[in-house]
Amino acid sequence: MAWTTEEFGTSHEGWVGAVLADGTEPEVVYLDPGSGSEFRETREWWAYHGAGSRPSAARARAACSCGWRGTAE
Repeated sequence: MAWTTEEFGTSHEGWVGAVLADGTEPEVVYLDPGSGSEFRETREWWAYHGAGSRPSAARARAACSCGWRGTAE
């Protein structure tokens, strides 16, 4: 679940991002909601659980669409 502020709009959209064991940020995950042609993409920590071809998140950190990243916890 991402957040925005009225002051900055979507130029500052934040989320809880995943950090891999090596300290890198994983690629975007594409979610298939079932039948249909639309896929949802996410970088939120909960999507990186190691099932299928997805990597496992070692930690989580705050992230923003402007490129800012918090410290991994």
